[in-house]
Amino acid sequence: MAEQQTQSFYQKHKHWLLSVLILLGAVAIFLTLILTRPTAPSRPAKEKVWTVRVIEAQPAHYSPQLSLYGRIESPSSSTLSSSINAYVEQRLTAEGDSVDAGQLLIQLDNRDASLLLSQKQAEVDRIEALIDAEKVRYQANLKALKIEQELVSLTQRTLERYQDLSSRSLASQNQLDDARRTKQQQALSLNSRQQSIDDYPNQLAQLEAQLKQATAQRDSAALDLERSQITAPFSGRVAEVNIAAGERVRSGDPLLTLYATDTLEVRSQVPSRYLPQLHQQLKHGKQIIATATLDGQPLKLTLARFAAAVESGSAGVDALFRIDSGDYRGEPGRSLSLRLTMPEQDNLLALPPQAIFGTDRIYTVKDNRLQGVTIERVGDLRDSQGESKVLVRSATIQPGEPILATQLPNAMTGLLVEVAGSQAAAEPTPDTKPASAAGTE
Repeated sequence: MAEQQTQSFYQKHKHWLLSVLILLGAVAIFLTLILTRPTAPSRPAKEKVWTVRVIEAQPAHYSPQLSLYGRIESPSSSTLSSSINAYVEQRLTAEGDSVDAGQLLIQLDNRDASLLLSQKQAEVDRIEALIDAEKVRYQANLKALKIEQELVSLTQRTLERYQDLSSRSLASQNQLDDARRTKQQQALSLNSRQQSIDDYPNQLAQLEAQLKQATAQRDSAALDLERSQITAPFSGRVAEVNIAAGERVRSGDPLLTLYATDTLEVRSQVPSRYLPQLHQQLKHGKQIIATATLDGQPLKLTLARFAAAVESGSAGVDALFRIDSGDYRGEPGRSLSLRLTMPEQDNLLALPPQAIFGTDRIYTVKDNRLQGVTIERVGDLRDSQGESKVLVRSATIQPGEPILATQLPNAMTGLLVEVAGSQAAAEPTPDTKPASAAGTE
């Protein structure tokens, strides 16, 4: 029974079973061929060699130059404002004009100021007249005092006579009382005159104080009249004008802004690592010179001082350079690039920019392999051909030692290189690549 079922299954599925067997046989043959194929002998991998250019280390004395960016500023900038309430009568200047010290810039309507000055002058004249009258009155009181003293003496003698007559019953009581009354009245008059004389210094002091007050008010009015003419406090250029003729201005309103052209400065931030040398130079009174070009005009700059405060997060200190050029000095707010000449230093290397990797690393070539060297970047320099050089210092590099002068993006210590122009480089192997190919590899 089981054999019949097996034969029946084989008869029903013999077509696809045969296909599966054939496929499995083909796979087995393919795997056998793959596993038994002959293998080619392996070749050892050759290290790539990069053709580079080198320069010899030549330490020498150089004056480093720093490339800085600065902005022109004016420490002598003034905004002129009105000190009186008045209308603008004339505006005699415009933005950008050059002006001289004392030159009339704006004329304000001065009629109100003139009237006020006349009133104050009249008050001064009135008080001066009162002082003169008080002095005349004092002199008159002095003369009258002598007369009244004599009258008092006279009435005193008259009273004494009546008293004597009354004691002898030769004068009536009424006569005696009249003599006594006359004597008292004359004494009161003398006392009043004496009081006026004694009070003269106080009266004079009050009048003189009033005169001082009136004089001050008159002088203030005179200043207001004078200030109706707005003049330039110094020679310079007008930076901004805020008013026009016919406009009403109040006390304190800004009228125009001007700056002195002979005190312009350039503010530029100097990195902190250069500050000790510059401070030392300034301390010994040595000039530190910088140069710049603005609108095709050369500018000569001299380091005057350093800023007294530093903003938070700043990487240096602002230096203020005095502009020593003659006629052309630029305008405040303009930016410019300048080159600052540092004090001369010894044992420096002048390298092309492509010899510097990162900020503080160069490579020497020893036995056709690169050796990384950490350097101190001192500054920049332009040689006699006008080419830019980077000045660096290193205590480990010896004179004549070859320094890599080709910028390799994959430069690292131990990299195999070949110096261009050497005998080996004249016949490059298939695996030797010039440095220019390093960027495309």
